[in-house]
Amino acid sequence: MKLSPEGRHPTPLKHFLWVLAALLTLLGISAGSAEFKLGALNTVISLGISVTKTLLVMLVFMHETEARALTRLASALGFIWLSMLIGLALFDVLTRSSVPAPW
Repeated sequence: MKLSPEGRHPTPLKHFLWVLAALLTLLGISAGSAEFKLGALNTVISLGISVTKTLLVMLVFMHETEARALTRLASALGFIWLSMLIGLALFDVLTRSSVPAPW
């Protein structure tokens, strides 16, 4: 196998095809889960699927496993920040009480 100009081996095509299949499967699960009435669990399932898809894209397409330590640290901190924002938004939505309409 030929080395890239950076001195790394190129990622085989079958890895990208497996990730494509995984992302399409997660897309189907996400669309299918929207059809079931699970209450607040729908939000949790959708967020779990989206986090999984994000990790797949980060690890495979952004080559985070081969990146320098500082790049991995910046990426991890961004992911942690996004997780905190999603967690706070989810906490806000799940702790609200329903207020009936005044009419």
